[in-house]
Amino acid sequence: MRILFFYSPTCPHCHDIITNYFPVLDAKYGDRIEVYALNVQDPASYGLLLAIEEKAGLPENQRGGVPAMLVGEELFIGSNMIRQYLEGAIDRYLAQGGVDLPIPREYLIQATPSPAGPQPSQTPQAQSTPVPTPSPTPEARPIAMAYFYEVGCRECDRVTYDINYLKSIYPQLQADVFDIQEHAALNEWLCDQYGLPPSKRLLTPIVFIGNDYLLGEDATLKNIEALIKKYAATGAEARWRDWDPQKEKQAASRIVERFRSMGALTVALAALVDGLNPCAFATLILFISYLALTGRKGRDILFVGLAFALGVFATYLLVGVGILKFLAELPFLKTLGKWIYGATAVLCLILAGLSLSDYFKARKGQAEEMRLRLPLRLRRWVNRVVRESMSVRAFALSALVTGFVVSLIELACTGQVYLPTILFVLGVPAMRARAFAYLLLYNLVFILPLVVVFVLAYLGTSSERLTIFLSRHTSTIKLATAGLFLLLAGGLALYVA
Repeated sequence: MRILFFYSPTCPHCHDIITNYFPVLDAKYGDRIEVYALNVQDPASYGLLLAIEEKAGLPENQRGGVPAMLVGEELFIGSNMIRQYLEGAIDRYLAQGGVDLPIPREYLIQATPSPAGPQPSQTPQAQSTPVPTPSPTPEARPIAMAYFYEVGCRECDRVTYDINYLKSIYPQLQADVFDIQEHAALNEWLCDQYGLPPSKRLLTPIVFIGNDYLLGEDATLKNIEALIKKYAATGAEARWRDWDPQKEKQAASRIVERFRSMGALTVALAALVDGLNPCAFATLILFISYLALTGRKGRDILFVGLAFALGVFATYLLVGVGILKFLAELPFLKTLGKWIYGATAVLCLILAGLSLSDYFKARKGQAEEMRLRLPLRLRRWVNRVVRESMSVRAFALSALVTGFVVSLIELACTGQVYLPTILFVLGVPAMRARAFAYLLLYNLVFILPLVVVFVLAYLGTSSERLTIFLSRHTSTIKLATAGLFLLLAGGLALYVA
């Protein structure tokens, strides 16, 4: 049987599937399956993926993701889904005698069909014939596009694939691509020209064509193509190509003025909203749950929680001042993040199930039989083992490093304009001290939700009065805990998918 595998050479999750999962498939199925790998950076291959996803009824804002694998009529997108469901689909189709490719094989140039073999440099490419595309007339007028992205932004990766695909269909499309951090002043100037409010400036992904723009979730393949068709007859000029130092100076001064108008309270509120991060919450709660389960309490929980929050704070601060910016661009961080969040999501589901079980036992008055409460003898044994194998200091160091990694992965996920504005103004010598003070404030408030979590955990294990209260409302607390873990698992699963 034959399988289509869509990947990108710059996608760490694709490399993870190729390097770590394909050998598993090869060992299990051998020559009973053939995998044809298609690079979505090739427009025809990307067009084929989009056509398959459209036929599968996938919402437009969910199309174009990689890695993706097609087996018969079953499509699996994301490394998590591939690992979870692909082998079951292969077994079903093999039991039926196998299945061929959804398009004739002559449209594919086979390089290395073995599951263990596909590599970005030698994988097959789809020919353009399977995906009919409109051919523009030779006299088509040029359509200029400005596209701003941010390193680490997953939504930006999708828009990049869309634009490359559209350039193959519409040769008159001339796309200029800008890193938002390096071209913040240009983005500010264009946003002013297009009438965007300050709250929508310095955000990504954003596309400018003619007199129109598409920001964030609106920057879909369908919407971008609609703008290209809108300007097909007249063409679209590139306003940004007469960009000059004078305009750059004016745009930079507007960003600085906006920074001057930002009060400390505004920055703090923005940081508080951005700080409600389910990934960081889930990781910290698992640290605390482990400590509580093994009998650690009081200052131990406070120490570990503080170390985790410090890791988050230090990372954002160091990246903000430019010291660790290069680390945020390392591709392996995304793969590491998927593993951390995937494992954390599974643990959250397990803890949710155990908490729900404890809820029913507490309702029946069987608190001593709760699963998230180790028997006294076993708890003493675990405490001794933990003391011998890992001190609280070592555990706190692990929490510090984990906070550092989680923060690097989440750098591009702040959804407001305040942090990009502060980071830009850090480069203005006259305003650097105030910008650094605001960066400190932002980071302190950003970790405040985490501080609240571990302080509450500290009080819950060290306050006698609170302990009595919790024991009286055990069933309610267990039910709420199960709900919390389910919410965290759901949020993490959405990130990993």
